[in-house]
Amino acid sequence: MHVRSTVILCLIAVLGVIAAIVVHRREPAGEIRAADAMRPLLDPGALPVAELKRITLKRAGEDAFIFARDGATWRQVEPFAHPMQARSVDLLPTLAGEVVVVDTLETDGGEDALSPAMLGLDPPRAELIFAWPDGSLTMRFGRRGIAGRAYLRLGDAETVYVVRQDLHERAVDMDVKEWRDRAIFHDVGVDSDRIELSSAGGEIVLAREERRWKMLQPVPSRLDEAARDELLSALGRARSGGFILDQPEDLSRFGLASPAGMVAVTTMRRLEEGGEVVQRPDTQRLIVGARIGVGTQDRFGMIEGRPVVVRIGEAVLRAFFRQPAELVSRVASGVVAADVKTIRIDGPAGQFRLQREMERWIAPDHEDRDVPRDMVDELLSALTEARAEQIELAPYPRELEVATITFLGFDARPMDTVRIAQLPGAGDEPGALILENGDNVLRIHTAELSLPLTPEAFGLDVQSAG
Repeated sequence: MHVRSTVILCLIAVLGVIAAIVVHRREPAGEIRAADAMRPLLDPGALPVAELKRITLKRAGEDAFIFARDGATWRQVEPFAHPMQARSVDLLPTLAGEVVVVDTLETDGGEDALSPAMLGLDPPRAELIFAWPDGSLTMRFGRRGIAGRAYLRLGDAETVYVVRQDLHERAVDMDVKEWRDRAIFHDVGVDSDRIELSSAGGEIVLAREERRWKMLQPVPSRLDEAARDELLSALGRARSGGFILDQPEDLSRFGLASPAGMVAVTTMRRLEEGGEVVQRPDTQRLIVGARIGVGTQDRFGMIEGRPVVVRIGEAVLRAFFRQPAELVSRVASGVVAADVKTIRIDGPAGQFRLQREMERWIAPDHEDRDVPRDMVDELLSALTEARAEQIELAPYPRELEVATITFLGFDARPMDTVRIAQLPGAGDEPGALILENGDNVLRIHTAELSLPLTPEAFGLDVQSAG
């Protein structure tokens, strides 16, 4: 027992010696300036954060990252262009201004001094260069010590500062990809001008004329406002699911050489050129490649102008790629009911008209007799407000046509014509109604939709026709 105790005590003594040696090697002795301890590293005004225009981050063995500032935004310009999260880049000068000196060391070759190489400062682990119009500041980062300390130099000065590791963690170790902006599109929305969606299902093209959006392909048609706003919102808020590979040499590995889909958004930008304000189209394009793996619908993607393969989530893809029938308007006519002066109906009993006279509706072809206003309002509502239960993109079945209704404005010019067809019913039940206004979008309603199509339906008789 006595021998065992002696061995244990010897081992403890040996471990103590080893620990002392390790501490001595990790924590250089150097000369400590007590007056400098626990003070801010930078004097006030030494780093004018608001005036910064450029930040360069150089890490050992890596290409330099250069970030340029434009107003409140930061953009990576080297080794390739990429938008950044402003708050992430802004943290670099913020943390630099908050660095506190714990100790100060002199690497002057004294007996107890350690060389810059031993401190990881020659060469440095990383360098940060902050630049503004009339000056710059360089920070060089060495290795870390114990108790949350690290070594840092300012420019080419010999003095080594022992500081907390907060800035080291960001400047030396953190993956720069985490600072990138993950937004797929920037500044897109109701003020954009064109959206193109292409996939295996075909191509959809939407365009804005003045303040109204419409579909150009696969059929020229009006858009459903709710579906349009939902798509624009999805484009504006879409984010990539992560960054997979920078500057890929072979796009075919990700299915991006022959893309499975594409989303392009064009917005006219106002620019100043030669003292004049001009408009130039700005097109942002997302290329969608192969599925990332079995068991997921996420896909590889690449945003044009950014040589980075990203992950595009299933929810984002589902919000982008829709069927045309999901986007077209479900309402038969795009006219505003209050703008209609005359309604011309060509129905089973021939043609007749209904005309607005102040708060009344009359039948000019039936001795200007009054017609029930509620019936006319119901007809207008059915054609300008009622949403179809089903949408099909197909040629209009002219052989099933039962009537056409034309709206004329207060200038007596035609505004729109709605064609009405009826599908065969089952037994004595009437078939569904098809409403279409020349765009080959069949808006299908049940037979319960109220459409008075004859003079008798409005309380007019044939004898009163003039």
